[in-house]
Amino acid sequence: MYKETDKIKFTLRPDNILHTECFPNTIMTLVDGKESTRISAEMVNNEPLPLLCDLTNVVKMSQDCRSHFAGEEHAKTFNKCALIVTNPISKIIGNFFLGLNKPLKPTKLFTSKEQGLKWLKQP
Repeated sequence: MYKETDKIKFTLRPDNILHTECFPNTIMTLVDGKESTRISAEMVNNEPLPLLCDLTNVVKMSQDCRSHFAGEEHAKTFNKCALIVTNPISKIIGNFFLGLNKPLKPTKLFTSKEQGLKWLKQP
């Protein structure tokens, strides 16, 4: 299953991992975050699945968007989350998210999709 917005591609992989990937130079606002959560919930049929979230192309994420992604509504869409951060900006955003927002579900930063997928597939 595949969907996209003007900022994010959503793919439900054959291994039942939801993969989200932003388009280049994405600026994420609270409105974008809420739309992402709504689409994610639809794609996982309201049954939390592992989430592979590639932040590589995100250049800015608002504080309220980060808070939303760390909150209860978004936490209903996944059971653990691997954040892919491959450049300095995405690493800063990822570290801010983990350090200040403290997501409700297990969330880790990875520098490659392969590392993130390996962790997501662990029981």
